[in-house]
Amino acid sequence: MAVPIIAVGKIIPVSSNEPLRYFPRAVQSGIVDLDQLTEQISTSTTLTETDCQAVVYSLVHHISRALQDGNIVRLGHLGSFQISVKGTSSDTAEEVSTRNISSASIVYRPGPRFKKLLKNLEYKRRR
Repeated sequence: MAVPIIAVGKIIPVSSNEPLRYFPRAVQSGIVDLDQLTEQISTSTTLTETDCQAVVYSLVHHISRALQDGNIVRLGHLGSFQISVKGTSSDTAEEVSTRNISSASIVYRPGPRFKKLLKNLEYKRRR
């Protein structure tokens, strides 16, 4: 299966006199939701769909707690998650406080299986 791509035109801000440049963009062909995934997992294991959903909900709950405690969460082939913050600077290290934080995000780093998938992707131009 190949990832569909399209051409998207953009003007590069640094050189606004330049003509429109075109870049590839991946196009999603649909959505697979939790119900579909748990159904697929339940047909390939001895777990019920409800068991699969319970595991996923519990996993999200425990990952959230671990992240709030300042931990990096490593999930083997799935990858790892950690909290990142953005904020304003201070003149000295002593002046830095929670007031400097303007936003937080969760950083995801793919595991080895997903990294391998990304290296071996095939693409197909969609017209």
